[in-house]
Amino acid sequence: MKHKLLFWHDVSMVHFALAKYIQDNFDCELFAIFDIANKSRLFFETQQFVNYKKIWFYYDYILKTKRKPNLDYLRSIEEKYDIPLWLIASNDRFFNHFNTYHKFSYDEILLILEDEIKIFEKILDQVNPDYMIFSEWHQQHNYIFYKVCKARKIKILMMSPTRTGAQIKGQKITNDRYYLTNEFDQFLPLPNIIKTSDKENIASKRVSEFTHSDSDNMDYPSVHNSILYYFSAFLKYLFTKDTNVKTHFTYFGRSKLKVIFKTIVHELRAKYRKNFMDKNLDYSIRDDLPFIYFPLHQELEKVLLVAAPFYQNQFEQIKNIAQSLPTGYKLYVKEHPAMRVRGWRSVSEMKKIMKLYNVHLLHPSMDQAELISKCDLVITIKGTAAIDAIFHKKPSIIFENVGLYKLSCIHKLESITELPDAIKNSLKKKIDPDEIDMYIKAVDKISFQSAFNKIEDAFREQFGVGGYYVNVDIDSQKMKGFLDKFSTELTELAMIHIQKIKERS
Repeated sequence: MKHKLLFWHDVSMVHFALAKYIQDNFDCELFAIFDIANKSRLFFETQQFVNYKKIWFYYDYILKTKRKPNLDYLRSIEEKYDIPLWLIASNDRFFNHFNTYHKFSYDEILLILEDEIKIFEKILDQVNPDYMIFSEWHQQHNYIFYKVCKARKIKILMMSPTRTGAQIKGQKITNDRYYLTNEFDQFLPLPNIIKTSDKENIASKRVSEFTHSDSDNMDYPSVHNSILYYFSAFLKYLFTKDTNVKTHFTYFGRSKLKVIFKTIVHELRAKYRKNFMDKNLDYSIRDDLPFIYFPLHQELEKVLLVAAPFYQNQFEQIKNIAQSLPTGYKLYVKEHPAMRVRGWRSVSEMKKIMKLYNVHLLHPSMDQAELISKCDLVITIKGTAAIDAIFHKKPSIIFENVGLYKLSCIHKLESITELPDAIKNSLKKKIDPDEIDMYIKAVDKISFQSAFNKIEDAFREQFGVGGYYVNVDIDSQKMKGFLDKFSTELTELAMIHIQKIKERS
């Protein structure tokens, strides 16, 4: 029997390219759900690169009839799949945060949930896939689909970065280590790997090779901030008929006039906030007092919205940490450089942070690696700074799971009320270099080097106007050139997936 592989394709399209090379090297049946804008649809309806047995376009099935939501059905789904639907929906960025053009009603949200779950169940009943293959979930719909697949015992191959080693070229991560998993941030017990000799000193070597740092980098590696791309995308939007406003709920309420107005306001607000940061935030550590480091998360992203919904209010967490500090300690807080794409944090929130007695707010250009190396403790809600800390032999406290394996130097907070004791105890921890070496070896053993980020960036540049515009036509000849250009990297990635399928069969 041929394996049935079901793909989820979104705007990144790396997994579409991956599907082509899996098909070329493995006898299987391919199916796909497309989560894309209307302009790209024609290409995927007629393309000849991947021989899908059947495809579905997600938005074809959402909000097509006006009716009251079936609450009994939704309750049955919560029970059947153990999915807290309203918790997920109420923290989705398009329902409540990201989409400022349309206020979704309670019934609209429930209808979207109902429609999408019904089509998900129909697809899974029809296909009965052996594997679900996609990138990490990031919104409510693909997260719910992921949860339904898990509940149905469908094997999942999801690419997730380890954050333990990368090749950085300029401002872009071109190569990083990934692993295939069915669980985001598994946080499993550390396997018993043979300890390395002191001479190897893997952790120190890894620090010299890579530190997941945003030092002096006001641009996030995977976000293109080219003025040329920006204005090209803007012009393309102005002169392109946009039918998504009628078919895609994520576009509801948009008009060209509203978008232009909000874009101007966004840029002016961002400039004002950036000027405030440049004039008022600290560019260095103020004194010789010991300090604890708390890096802010980029907001309106899955790390907080979906993965840490009860810790979204970062100001409250800063207050909680600040009032839990031992006497004589300072708390240094640094803005995330990727907040540039959100227009930075509001000045009022920055001022609130700066008013806290023992807290210093740092400019986002400061070197995170330097801060981690000089601090006594890292505290993060769910950030990779906890992983970075182990390379600098520093303990950390996390609010939600981070990384693949548990380490004695990383304390997972069970309740906010234990924070004072957790800080006191973590500051006393001695880092075991053997344990860190074991962690790195365990991660390296199940992971692989991949140019996934490089391929994703290249796709955005070639087809998505630098990642600023997704409602684009896709030319078959350009796609062929793209697939040929990265054939080596994509074949390697395909063979890794195929090997994993064979191992789990």
